[in-house]
Amino acid sequence: MAEAAVQPQGGALDAEGFLEAITSWNRQTAEALAKANDIGPLTDQHWLVIEYVKSYYEEHGVGPPVVKIGKATGLNAADICRLFPCGVVRGAYRLAGLPRPAGCM
Repeated sequence: MAEAAVQPQGGALDAEGFLEAITSWNRQTAEALAKANDIGPLTDQHWLVIEYVKSYYEEHGVGPPVVKIGKATGLNAADICRLFPCGVVRGAYRLAGLPRPAGCM
């Protein structure tokens, strides 16, 4: 698995390639995770989604659904899928340092 090779500064990854502690997240970690998951190069639109997802999680304790991401960023579902072709969870959530949601395959 490609993401297992990523060694984020100050943060370990779980077996699924998600940060074990959101507190170890930084922009360099997101860049490394993006590269390992064939996402990017990261654009302003990527960062808009990543930063929204991270702030939503910090406020609510869960990641936002794609509908909320779209409303908050002005992007439609097709735009979000283009930015994160592996999906919102394995893309935006992972790059934002969020844990993998329970029950998510």
